[in-house]
Amino acid sequence: MKKLFGILAMTLLISACATNPDGTKLDTSGETKLEAYNRAMFNFNYQLDKKVIKPVAKGYKAVTNQFFRDRVTNVFNNLEEPADAINNLLQGNLKDSGVSVTRFAVNSTLGLLGMFDVAKGWNMPRKKADFDGTMAKYCVPDGPFVVMPVIGPSTPRYLAGWGVDSLASPTFWALYDVDDDGVQAAAYGAYALKYLNKRAEAMTLLDDLEKNSVDFYTTMKSAFMQNRQKYVSLCGAEKDATAPSYDFDFDEDFDDMEE
Repeated sequence: MKKLFGILAMTLLISACATNPDGTKLDTSGETKLEAYNRAMFNFNYQLDKKVIKPVAKGYKAVTNQFFRDRVTNVFNNLEEPADAINNLLQGNLKDSGVSVTRFAVNSTLGLLGMFDVAKGWNMPRKKADFDGTMAKYCVPDGPFVVMPVIGPSTPRYLAGWGVDSLASPTFWALYDVDDDGVQAAAYGAYALKYLNKRAEAMTLLDDLEKNSVDFYTTMKSAFMQNRQKYVSLCGAEKDATAPSYDFDFDEDFDDMEE
């Protein structure tokens, strides 16, 4: 636990020390120095995905149907509702925070642990919000683009947000200080299923991007940074309405991109 908070504090410090302290523009100035590292790490992740993750995801997709994968997506989306509620509250969106709380209660019960989005049918669509966006709301700068092992494209603020949101997960608190090896193994298995399911759902999209890219690294970097323009307006700056939106984070809903 202490190590986790230490990592979060470090990433927040790195982000705070970045240029553009008003937070209205994305900072990619560190990319020149990080270019060699980023490309090397991107290649490592690419090879890991090509030789291990993607083949497993293909097998998983072959033995499951869309109905099953949608249920898995819904369950893990439901577990993110408490984080949505907290971040909506921190961002001053009181009504949206209430919607997130209600959705979690309804879908966890009537929706059979979140497998079915009953609340959406009751005209209560998800109000997704994360700590990355909360920091952007208070003008915490994004920091330089950096490729992390396994996680992939990232920024210091994204990493800090991802870590804090993890602390808001019911799964985290349910397993807090649990020493049972079987329970821990089940938890790790659940997390593996979450990301395997997302990788399987993103299969066509990522294959098409790679096929149509002259430089896959540059394509992924550009798409990731363009997607982060959605946070710019939170700090009071005018959002670039012409910038395309890509959700390449494995924390996002890939099925939304393929509609």
